[in-house]
Amino acid sequence: MKTNKFIAAMLVLVMAVGLLIPALAEDTIKIGGIGCLTGAYAMYGEGVRNGIDLYIQELNAAGGIDGKQVEVIWEDDEGDPAKATNAFNKLVQNDGVVAILGSVLTAATDSVAEFAAEEGIPMITASATAYHITTDRPNVFRTCFLDPFQGVSMANFAKEEFGATKLAVLYENGNEYSTGLKDTFVAQAEKNGQTIVGLEATVKDEMDFKAQLTKIKDAAPEVVFLPYYGREAALILTQAKELGLDVKFIGGDGISDIVGAIGDKSLLTNMYYSDHFTNSADSEMVKAFLSGYQAKYGEMPKISFSATGYDAALVLTNAIKSAGTTDYAAVVDAIKSSQVEGVSGVITFDDHNDPIKSAFILTFDETGSQVFVKQQNP
Repeated sequence: MKTNKFIAAMLVLVMAVGLLIPALAEDTIKIGGIGCLTGAYAMYGEGVRNGIDLYIQELNAAGGIDGKQVEVIWEDDEGDPAKATNAFNKLVQNDGVVAILGSVLTAATDSVAEFAAEEGIPMITASATAYHITTDRPNVFRTCFLDPFQGVSMANFAKEEFGATKLAVLYENGNEYSTGLKDTFVAQAEKNGQTIVGLEATVKDEMDFKAQLTKIKDAAPEVVFLPYYGREAALILTQAKELGLDVKFIGGDGISDIVGAIGDKSLLTNMYYSDHFTNSADSEMVKAFLSGYQAKYGEMPKISFSATGYDAALVLTNAIKSAGTTDYAAVVDAIKSSQVEGVSGVITFDDHNDPIKSAFILTFDETGSQVFVKQQNP
């Protein structure tokens, strides 16, 4: 008899726990985070994750969304498109996320966006700047500006800031980010009446750039455009010095992590690049962001994608709150009609789901500290 009572009591307990678990789950809004958290470009993924996690921490401390806490479930794609797709499938099918923040690098983001578009799930990348990422994908957005805008901005900057009429370009063939920037830069330079006196290509994982740099030096440009990430750009600047190529170098947002990759930081005083954010921006929201970042991570943001990651989380959660539901279509509509003040600027979206915002042109001092040069408006 006691055994039967015990079994009955256990059944009641199991049923109660079974009812409780869904109730608890409903009190948490799950969002998927995908990025290169390890590997050669982990700095970008970590930067995006730091910004997103900071905003979600602040949001939850303020009560979450209508009393519900928000959880970001992170998956590491290592910058690999296949792993990014696997991460997406796990998050949507197994973890039950209601939206995706990510991915980080262009190729991985493109892969995720293709599947996200089929599902209709809201997706915001903080860092993928290639134009086609949001093309014919009405549920895919970004909080960073685009490669075409960067390419145009830097060609104009070379003319306006340095009066440069003779330009050279060194780029990585087969890399969407690099070739995309190269194409728009060259097109705008030609519109500006500037001459491309040297156009040299490298291949993936190349470490020795001296052959290409020698040809560029012989062409005698005034400015050299480097659409690379910081790791490669650091090697290029170092080898250019060894060859006696003393010119101004300019690049896109990928240059932002060059400080940790270069030995002689004095070389950075000749490096100018476009970025999504600067720690020197002067607004109360930026000051609060930087203060919160410092408190959470013990340092200031190293790359601007921490700011665009913060803004991506802001835009998404505001949209969920505005929609009053996690229904995919309702949240997508709310994102489309967003107008929010983020730490990287006021964000609204155009018909291509891209933010209308300015770029910051930056350089460095001899210690590698970031120096604001000018703001380039769209």
